[in-house]
Amino acid sequence: MKKLWIIVLVFVFLLVGCQSKVDASIRVYTRDTTSGTRDGFFTTIGFLEAVSDNSNLANGYVELAGNGDIINAIKNDEYGIGYISLSSLAGSTLKGLTYNGVSPTEENVLNESYLLKRNFNYIVRTEFSSTNEEQIVTAFIAYLSTKEAKATVLGKDGIVAINESDPSWNDIKNDYPIHLADNSAVTIRFGGSTSVEKIAKALSAEFSTKCGNFQVEHNHTGSGDAFKRTQGTEKDGANAIHIGFASREFKLNDAEQAVAASYGKICVDAIVIVVHPNNVIEGLTQEQIRAIYQGSILLWSELE
Repeated sequence: MKKLWIIVLVFVFLLVGCQSKVDASIRVYTRDTTSGTRDGFFTTIGFLEAVSDNSNLANGYVELAGNGDIINAIKNDEYGIGYISLSSLAGSTLKGLTYNGVSPTEENVLNESYLLKRNFNYIVRTEFSSTNEEQIVTAFIAYLSTKEAKATVLGKDGIVAINESDPSWNDIKNDYPIHLADNSAVTIRFGGSTSVEKIAKALSAEFSTKCGNFQVEHNHTGSGDAFKRTQGTEKDGANAIHIGFASREFKLNDAEQAVAASYGKICVDAIVIVVHPNNVIEGLTQEQIRAIYQGSILLWSELE
């Protein structure tokens, strides 16, 4: 009889354990309302009401400030779901899910089959405290179109095509004589999107050596600060920057009245739905993802 009770207890324990896993609640993670990754994510899945308003999200959502925060949270949450930049997926140990049956790869972004994506953009100041600062920034923006810069973007997980017609820096550098000056006393400040940070740091370090060794400072706090700190409300404050980056389009409305020709595109990036590596789910559709974030799908078992 004792053996029988032990067998029954083990069976009940296993059954309860399995049931709790199968019926585990989905914990939703999202970026903050100024994030370009959030903007691109909710816009693409057709949940526009949640782009800048948390009240439309599933109960119990967790809002975090950056890709790294999302990664660390889901590493420690077997039942969590979130979204990050493809450029942040490598080395994260998280599982990146297919979107509408398509894997999140550079090839699939370029061939237009993976549709959960957005542009990485830049914006620059229109007022400078010195001519040298303005000329370095102008030269940097020109450098972005070169084969060397595009190769660096690719090496840091940005997605861009390198064309035979693209110039090299040697082809265009004489149009920017500031590259011949000693710029070691000039500091150029970069900021904005955390998703673009890795690319921005690589490009700025590389270009400094080609343009008089100017000093580089980075302070990446989110896409919302790209406009604010170059042309907006914080352009003359302690956090002012010369070049800002956004992982979304600039809104070009009352909040972001960017000056014409002061902004542009660097490359494309995919947004990836991520879960804990132990999660058995391999992919989700646009409709399923929207339902999860709206709170109409609450359990992982509803997705099996």
